[in-house]
Amino acid sequence: MINRQRSIASAAAACVMAAAFTTHTFAEDKPAAPINGLIYLINTDAEAEIDGLLKWESELAARGLTAMIKASNPVLETYPQVFRRLAEEGHEIIGGYPGICWDMPYEAQYEAMKSVKDYMEGLTGQPMRVFACSYSSYDENTMRAAEALDVPYVLARGTEDVRALIYQPEEYDVGIIEVSNVEFAEMGKGSLCDISLYSRGASEEDFARVFAESAAKNPDSMILVSHPHIGGTKVGYWKVYEEALGSPAFKWRTFDDWLASAAIVKRAYADIPENREVEYLEPKPAAPLEALENLPDVGNKIVMFHNGEGPMCRDAKAFLDGLDYPVEEHLTGEKRFLAMLDSYRVRYQESEGISDSFEYFPIIFMRDKAFSGFDEDVRNSILQQIGGR
Repeated sequence: MINRQRSIASAAAACVMAAAFTTHTFAEDKPAAPINGLIYLINTDAEAEIDGLLKWESELAARGLTAMIKASNPVLETYPQVFRRLAEEGHEIIGGYPGICWDMPYEAQYEAMKSVKDYMEGLTGQPMRVFACSYSSYDENTMRAAEALDVPYVLARGTEDVRALIYQPEEYDVGIIEVSNVEFAEMGKGSLCDISLYSRGASEEDFARVFAESAAKNPDSMILVSHPHIGGTKVGYWKVYEEALGSPAFKWRTFDDWLASAAIVKRAYADIPENREVEYLEPKPAAPLEALENLPDVGNKIVMFHNGEGPMCRDAKAFLDGLDYPVEEHLTGEKRFLAMLDSYRVRYQESEGISDSFEYFPIIFMRDKAFSGFDEDVRNSILQQIGGR
């Protein structure tokens, strides 16, 4: 298996975090070694806006970092160009199955995994190296299916508190990656994650405190999880992630480098601890998500629909690819292309550019403007809007 490694809000909370980050578990004259850190982003709801993921993409790129990103087939089908680009940028796109895999028959697990694997690999052109079911559930049938489909890793709920590690069953050539796990109030344990703690009734301030306490334990490895439609859009949650990304307490790594630095524990499968505790299948948030303050740049993105073939489409893509600005791109032929285009077009009475009635590709949406076709006037209008952000 080893040879196959290719491989969270107030000022007070910020002070608590800063103090926690400097807490040592070693002698006072010997600073703690940085935590081997991996960012794990989860997108499993095709109806959720992609803005949070685009925020994460931009912020990670500015720091020279990549993440492990889970997406279900419906999400990949809705935003194929975004995930193709993320894969090209070096992010590890992992297969996400929206169902719970505990006690699921082998044949059903095999078919579910194969469906995810085939679609994802066809989209990204890269092998699916990690498979994850809902709530990071798995059982021995998951292991069998992964081995049969040559998937090197499955994802699991943590059993070592905030420490993340890899269990290697002696019977299978498949590793089990355990994410960081934390307990909160009466809602039990779950991953160190915005939506997990939110669903268990935690406030943004609670999330900051839990994260600070977790980092202060200084485990050798951690996996910090975010559902971007929360972590990448809500002020209180993003402040925590932003401070974590800049903290010297962590050494944030690519997926391959994280694997190479994480502890690997080899045991018989029966001796590997399992965590099936999910006390928040019915979420009990302290406040509605829409009541939480959004980041000021939420919604600031360019959305382009095009065929990828005509000269205006090619010129527009080359132009947008060179911008330091979030771009959501859709190509004709995508499963939900027309539905997505119509969802934007109904908001605008007319388009600007070459056509005032959406006659030409590319069709570009940005804030309160829509453009049809692409020329120097469209280019300058977009640049003017970006300059005013």
